[in-house]
Amino acid sequence: MTLKTILISMNDIDRADQLVNLAAGMGEKFGAHITGLYVIPAVQVYPAGGMQLTTQVYDGHRKYFLDHAEALKRKFQGAMNKAGIKSEWRLIESTSSLIADGVIEHGRQSDLVVIPQTRSDTTSGIEVGFTEQVVMDCGRPVLVIPSFGDFADVGKNVLVAWNGTRESARAAFDAMALMKQADTVNLAWVNPQEEDLDMDLPGAEMATTMSRHGFKVTAEAIPVGDLSVGDALLSHASDVGADLLVMGAYGHSRMREFIFGGATRTILESMTIPVLMSH
Repeated sequence: MTLKTILISMNDIDRADQLVNLAAGMGEKFGAHITGLYVIPAVQVYPAGGMQLTTQVYDGHRKYFLDHAEALKRKFQGAMNKAGIKSEWRLIESTSSLIADGVIEHGRQSDLVVIPQTRSDTTSGIEVGFTEQVVMDCGRPVLVIPSFGDFADVGKNVLVAWNGTRESARAAFDAMALMKQADTVNLAWVNPQEEDLDMDLPGAEMATTMSRHGFKVTAEAIPVGDLSVGDALLSHASDVGADLLVMGAYGHSRMREFIFGGATRTILESMTIPVLMSH
Protein backbone atom coordinates (compact mmCIF):
# COMPACT_ATOMS: atom_id res chain seq x y z
CA MET A 1 0.00 0.00 0.00
CA THR A 2 1.11 3.56 -0.64
CA LEU A 3 0.06 6.68 1.22
CA LYS A 4 -2.17 8.67 -1.10
CA THR A 5 -4.63 10.28 1.32
CA ILE A 6 -3.27 11.71 4.58
CA LEU A 7 -5.48 13.55 7.07
CA ILE A 8 -3.86 16.05 9.45
CA SER A 9 -5.82 17.10 12.54
CA MET A 10 -5.28 20.87 12.78
CA ASN A 11 -7.14 21.80 15.98
CA ASP A 12 -3.98 22.08 18.10
CA ILE A 13 -3.14 25.76 17.77
CA ASP A 14 0.07 25.30 19.79
CA ARG A 15 1.48 22.78 17.29
CA ALA A 16 0.18 24.28 14.05
CA ASP A 17 3.58 25.18 12.56
CA GLN A 18 5.05 21.74 13.26
CA LEU A 19 1.98 19.92 11.90
CA VAL A 20 1.96 22.02 8.73
CA ASN A 21 5.68 21.44 8.13
CA LEU A 22 5.23 17.71 8.61
CA ALA A 23 2.22 17.71 6.27
CA ALA A 24 4.19 19.48 3.54
CA GLY A 25 7.07 17.04 3.92
CA MET A 26 4.79 14.02 3.71
CA GLY A 27 2.98 15.44 0.70
CA GLU A 28 6.27 15.83 -1.15
CA LYS A 29 7.70 12.49 -0.02
CA PHE A 30 4.69 10.35 -0.90
CA GLY A 31 2.96 12.42 -3.58
CA ALA A 32 -0.07 12.28 -1.30
CA HIS A 33 -3.22 14.38 -1.07
CA ILE A 34 -3.14 16.19 2.28
CA THR A 35 -6.38 17.07 4.04
CA GLY A 36 -6.14 19.64 6.82
CA LEU A 37 -9.13 19.00 9.10
CA TYR A 38 -10.44 21.52 11.61
CA VAL A 39 -13.38 20.54 13.80
CA ILE A 40 -15.78 22.97 15.48
CA PRO A 41 -17.28 20.88 18.30
CA ALA A 42 -20.80 21.32 19.58
CA VAL A 43 -21.28 23.13 22.87
CA GLN A 44 -21.25 20.75 25.81
CA VAL A 45 -24.70 20.88 27.40
CA TYR A 46 -25.17 19.47 30.90
CA PRO A 47 -28.71 18.23 31.69
CA ALA A 48 -29.05 20.28 34.87
CA GLY A 49 -28.27 23.52 33.12
CA GLY A 50 -29.25 22.76 29.55
CA MET A 51 -32.14 25.21 29.50
CA GLN A 52 -29.85 28.03 30.63
CA LEU A 53 -27.58 27.87 27.58
CA THR A 54 -27.57 31.43 26.28
CA THR A 55 -27.03 32.76 22.79
CA GLN A 56 -23.94 34.56 24.09
CA VAL A 57 -22.40 31.31 25.29
CA TYR A 58 -23.12 29.55 21.99
CA ASP A 59 -21.86 32.45 19.86
CA GLY A 60 -18.75 32.87 21.99
CA HIS A 61 -17.92 29.18 21.70
CA ARG A 62 -18.35 29.20 17.94
CA LYS A 63 -16.39 32.44 17.49
CA TYR A 64 -13.44 31.04 19.44
CA PHE A 65 -13.10 28.10 17.04
CA LEU A 66 -13.88 30.07 13.88
CA ASP A 67 -11.24 32.68 14.67
CA HIS A 68 -8.58 30.02 15.10
CA ALA A 69 -9.80 28.12 12.05
CA GLU A 70 -9.30 31.09 9.74
CA ALA A 71 -5.73 31.68 10.92
CA LEU A 72 -4.87 27.99 10.63
CA LYS A 73 -6.43 27.77 7.18
CA ARG A 74 -4.16 30.56 5.88
CA LYS A 75 -1.12 28.87 7.42
CA PHE A 76 -2.01 25.46 6.00
CA GLN A 77 -2.94 26.61 2.50
CA GLY A 78 0.08 28.90 2.28
CA ALA A 79 2.48 26.07 3.05
CA MET A 80 0.74 23.59 0.73
CA ASN A 81 0.62 26.03 -2.17
CA LYS A 82 4.26 27.00 -1.70
CA ALA A 83 5.32 23.35 -1.82
CA GLY A 84 2.96 22.48 -4.67
CA ILE A 85 1.16 19.85 -2.58
CA LYS A 86 -2.25 18.50 -3.55
CA SER A 87 -4.33 19.53 -0.59
CA GLU A 88 -7.72 20.38 0.85
CA TRP A 89 -8.79 22.45 3.85
CA ARG A 90 -11.84 20.89 5.50
CA LEU A 91 -13.81 22.77 8.16
CA ILE A 92 -16.60 20.80 9.83
CA GLU A 93 -19.14 21.67 12.49
CA SER A 94 -19.61 18.52 14.53
CA THR A 95 -22.75 17.45 16.32
CA SER A 96 -20.49 16.04 19.03
CA SER A 97 -18.82 18.07 21.76
CA LEU A 98 -15.64 16.02 21.22
CA ILE A 99 -13.17 17.05 18.53
CA ALA A 100 -11.99 13.42 18.43
CA ASP A 101 -15.35 12.26 17.05
CA GLY A 102 -14.99 14.51 14.00
CA VAL A 103 -11.42 13.34 13.38
CA ILE A 104 -12.48 9.70 13.67
CA GLU A 105 -15.37 10.15 11.23
CA HIS A 106 -13.24 11.77 8.54
CA GLY A 107 -10.08 9.80 9.31
CA ARG A 108 -11.67 6.48 8.42
CA GLN A 109 -11.49 7.43 4.73
CA SER A 110 -7.74 8.12 4.90
CA ASP A 111 -4.63 5.99 4.48
CA LEU A 112 -3.04 7.68 7.49
CA VAL A 113 -4.27 10.02 10.23
CA VAL A 114 -1.80 12.45 11.81
CA ILE A 115 -2.68 13.91 15.21
CA PRO A 116 -0.87 15.75 17.99
CA GLN A 117 -0.15 14.28 21.39
CA THR A 118 -2.42 15.84 23.98
CA ARG A 119 -1.51 16.42 27.60
CA SER A 120 -3.49 17.12 30.74
CA ASP A 121 -1.96 20.61 30.96
CA THR A 122 -2.73 21.57 27.37
CA THR A 123 -4.15 25.00 26.49
CA SER A 124 -4.72 24.22 22.82
CA GLY A 125 -8.50 23.78 23.04
CA ILE A 126 -8.41 20.01 22.42
CA GLU A 127 -10.08 17.80 25.01
CA VAL A 128 -8.01 15.63 27.31
CA GLY A 129 -8.17 12.05 26.01
CA PHE A 130 -8.30 13.17 22.36
CA THR A 131 -5.24 11.16 21.33
CA GLU A 132 -6.36 7.95 23.03
CA GLN A 133 -9.84 8.10 21.54
CA VAL A 134 -8.63 8.63 17.97
CA VAL A 135 -6.05 5.85 18.23
CA MET A 136 -8.49 3.35 19.72
CA ASP A 137 -11.58 4.11 17.62
CA CYS A 138 -10.44 5.36 14.22
CA GLY A 139 -9.66 1.98 12.66
CA ARG A 140 -6.78 3.51 10.66
CA PRO A 141 -3.06 3.81 11.38
CA VAL A 142 -2.51 6.94 13.46
CA LEU A 143 0.74 8.89 13.57
CA VAL A 144 0.99 10.77 16.87
CA ILE A 145 3.29 13.80 16.98
CA PRO A 146 4.89 14.70 20.35
CA SER A 147 3.97 17.91 22.12
CA PHE A 148 7.53 19.19 21.79
CA GLY A 149 10.06 19.11 18.95
CA ASP A 150 10.14 19.57 15.19
CA PHE A 151 9.62 16.53 12.97
CA ALA A 152 9.70 17.60 9.33
CA ASP A 153 10.55 14.06 8.22
CA VAL A 154 9.98 10.71 9.91
CA GLY A 155 10.69 7.11 9.01
CA LYS A 156 14.42 7.04 8.21
CA ASN A 157 15.40 5.03 11.30
CA VAL A 158 12.47 3.02 12.63
CA LEU A 159 11.93 1.00 15.80
CA VAL A 160 9.12 -1.57 15.52
CA ALA A 161 7.79 -2.98 18.80
CA TRP A 162 6.88 -6.61 18.09
CA ASN A 163 5.46 -9.41 20.23
CA GLY A 164 3.46 -11.48 17.76
CA THR A 165 0.04 -10.17 18.81
CA ARG A 166 -2.75 -8.97 16.53
CA GLU A 167 -2.10 -5.34 17.44
CA SER A 168 1.63 -5.50 16.81
CA ALA A 169 1.08 -7.25 13.47
CA ARG A 170 -1.44 -4.64 12.43
CA ALA A 171 0.95 -1.80 13.32
CA ALA A 172 3.99 -3.34 11.62
CA PHE A 173 2.19 -3.89 8.31
CA ASP A 174 0.37 -0.54 8.51
CA ALA A 175 3.73 1.21 8.93
CA MET A 176 5.39 -0.22 5.84
CA ALA A 177 4.09 2.48 3.53
CA LEU A 178 5.28 5.22 5.88
CA MET A 179 8.76 3.80 6.27
CA LYS A 180 9.36 2.78 2.65
CA GLN A 181 12.44 5.03 2.51
CA ALA A 182 13.86 3.83 5.84
CA ASP A 183 17.61 3.35 6.10
CA THR A 184 17.31 0.97 9.05
CA VAL A 185 14.52 -0.90 10.82
CA ASN A 186 15.00 -2.34 14.32
CA LEU A 187 12.45 -4.97 15.34
CA ALA A 188 12.42 -5.31 19.14
CA TRP A 189 10.62 -7.88 21.28
CA VAL A 190 10.45 -6.69 24.89
CA ASN A 191 10.85 -9.35 27.57
CA PRO A 192 10.45 -12.42 25.32
CA GLN A 193 11.71 -14.61 28.16
CA GLU A 194 8.30 -14.17 29.80
CA GLU A 195 6.61 -15.94 26.89
CA ASP A 196 6.58 -19.65 26.09
CA LEU A 197 8.32 -19.23 22.75
CA ASP A 198 9.65 -22.03 20.57
CA MET A 199 12.16 -19.94 18.63
CA ASP A 200 15.83 -19.06 18.82
CA LEU A 201 15.43 -15.35 18.10
CA PRO A 202 12.04 -13.78 18.88
CA GLY A 203 10.86 -11.69 15.94
CA ALA A 204 13.22 -13.26 13.39
CA GLU A 205 10.41 -14.53 11.17
CA MET A 206 8.72 -11.13 11.08
CA ALA A 207 12.08 -9.51 10.33
CA THR A 208 12.46 -11.90 7.38
CA THR A 209 8.98 -11.02 6.14
CA MET A 210 9.77 -7.31 6.28
CA SER A 211 13.12 -7.83 4.55
CA ARG A 212 11.27 -9.28 1.56
CA HIS A 213 9.72 -5.83 1.16
CA GLY A 214 13.20 -4.40 0.81
CA PHE A 215 13.76 -3.24 4.39
CA LYS A 216 17.09 -3.68 6.16
CA VAL A 217 15.82 -5.22 9.41
CA THR A 218 17.57 -6.19 12.63
CA ALA A 219 15.66 -8.30 15.16
CA GLU A 220 16.58 -8.26 18.82
CA ALA A 221 15.24 -9.16 22.25
CA ILE A 222 15.04 -6.36 24.85
CA PRO A 223 15.04 -7.25 28.56
CA VAL A 224 13.48 -4.42 30.56
CA GLY A 225 15.16 -4.84 33.93
CA ASP A 226 13.62 -2.36 36.34
CA LEU A 227 11.92 -0.36 33.56
CA SER A 228 8.32 -0.63 32.44
CA VAL A 229 7.70 -1.91 28.91
CA GLY A 230 6.85 1.60 27.69
CA ASP A 231 9.95 3.15 29.25
CA ALA A 232 12.11 0.33 27.85
CA LEU A 233 10.83 1.06 24.35
CA LEU A 234 11.49 4.79 24.70
CA SER A 235 14.97 4.11 26.06
CA HIS A 236 15.77 1.71 23.23
CA ALA A 237 14.43 4.16 20.66
CA SER A 238 16.93 6.69 21.99
CA ASP A 239 19.75 4.13 21.97
CA VAL A 240 19.26 3.26 18.29
CA GLY A 241 18.56 6.85 17.23
CA ALA A 242 15.04 6.06 16.02
CA ASP A 243 12.94 8.87 14.54
CA LEU A 244 9.77 6.75 14.49
CA LEU A 245 8.34 4.15 16.89
CA VAL A 246 5.80 1.66 15.55
CA MET A 247 3.61 -0.24 18.00
CA GLY A 248 0.20 -1.74 18.55
CA ALA A 249 -2.18 0.10 20.86
CA TYR A 250 -3.44 -2.20 23.59
CA GLY A 251 -6.62 -1.47 25.50
CA HIS A 252 -10.39 -1.45 25.63
CA SER A 253 -11.83 1.56 23.83
CA ARG A 254 -15.12 1.58 25.72
CA MET A 255 -13.51 1.95 29.12
CA ARG A 256 -10.28 3.67 27.98
CA GLU A 257 -8.55 1.11 30.17
CA PHE A 258 -5.12 0.28 28.75
CA ILE A 259 -3.44 -3.04 29.45
CA PHE A 260 -0.17 -4.74 28.37
CA GLY A 261 1.70 -3.35 31.35
CA GLY A 262 0.54 0.18 30.63
CA ALA A 263 2.88 0.43 27.62
CA THR A 264 0.34 2.22 25.46
CA ARG A 265 -0.41 4.83 28.09
CA THR A 266 3.27 5.33 28.93
CA ILE A 267 4.12 5.99 25.30
CA LEU A 268 1.17 8.33 24.78
CA GLU A 269 2.15 10.34 27.85
CA SER A 270 5.96 10.36 27.47
CA MET A 271 6.76 10.05 23.76
CA THR A 272 9.78 11.95 22.49
CA ILE A 273 9.54 10.89 18.83
CA PRO A 274 6.55 10.36 16.53
CA VAL A 275 4.71 7.09 17.16
CA LEU A 276 2.63 5.17 14.66
CA MET A 277 -0.09 3.23 16.46
CA SER A 278 -2.67 0.75 15.22
CA HIS A 279 -5.40 -0.98 17.18
